[in-house]
Amino acid sequence: MGLRAFADHELLELLLSYAIPRRDVKTPAKDLLRLFGDLAGVLGAPDHALLEVKGIGPAALALIRLAAGLSVEASRPARRRGRQKVGSIREALRLLGRLTPGKREEELNLIYLDAGNGVLGHEVIARGTANEVAVLPRQVLERLLERRAGGFLVAHNHPSGDIGPSDADRALTRALAQGAAALGVRFLDHVILGDGRHYSFQVQEPGLFRQG
Repeated sequence: MGLRAFADHELLELLLSYAIPRRDVKTPAKDLLRLFGDLAGVLGAPDHALLEVKGIGPAALALIRLAAGLSVEASRPARRRGRQKVGSIREALRLLGRLTPGKREEELNLIYLDAGNGVLGHEVIARGTANEVAVLPRQVLERLLERRAGGFLVAHNHPSGDIGPSDADRALTRALAQGAAALGVRFLDHVILGDGRHYSFQVQEPGLFRQG
């Protein structure tokens, strides 16, 4: 369960509980929201105004300032610019080439992207034999929700070197496209890698990505 599942007063109570241990935090949290409107208003309120709220002392103020600072820092464009971009098959291959070389069994790599196609991270979501890897589309979609990804691409290797897709590869691509559309997440591509070559479903079989 992510932070989006919590109301503003619950988030404030959680934050204040670290600065005001073993004491009531519901009342100061509600007072803060009553005075400053919402969570953003609390984080942006001046120090003197926060300290006037009963229950808010130096420790709570320091924690609120830390939360506000982290929020600002995480949203800075420089942070986003520092991420590797994957906006084309060439950029995707450059990244994928570092993930799958010399593997003797099939692995399905899931690459998480932000709203600007910057790489949030990646993981091997499934491993198989030398000939196949089994993965449920639900596994991929659940991980996307957990990471709050704005987009993604998947890739798996064929150790044999034959990059021709199987019926199972096509079925997975179609199911992921349908699930991603339902979640409002961009599915950039499913790429098969083998013997220095690649097969891009987005390029070779774009119909699998279309809905309706």
